[in-house]
Amino acid sequence: MEQNIVTTLFFGMIGIICFPLFIAIKDKFVIVKLEGQNVTIKNSENERKINWMEVESLSLIQFVYPPLYKLKIKGDSKVYWFNTENEFIKASGFVKDLSDMGDLIQKKKRELGI
Repeated sequence: MEQNIVTTLFFGMIGIICFPLFIAIKDKFVIVKLEGQNVTIKNSENERKINWMEVESLSLIQFVYPPLYKLKIKGDSKVYWFNTENEFIKASGFVKDLSDMGDLIQKKKRELGI
């Protein structure tokens, strides 16, 4: 591809637009460890251990793969995003999580009515 100022400015503007977007969402991504009675949320600053009963909502975000989940905790205004293992089926953009963690999430959602 030929180098010219228009191409450079175009891709530079895309970078300038995407950088604030990255800064806005980077703190939403966390590492989550799911256990029988507890959920551990670890981000860059700290680690927080909560009971499953404190989970307000837990849902799979469609059209994103590998499977990406959205976690909301009761009494907390933040929404956390985390992913599971790279075991999934996608069809027409929809995603079905086949991982062990995905199975545990579905089991807990049924048990607790989340």
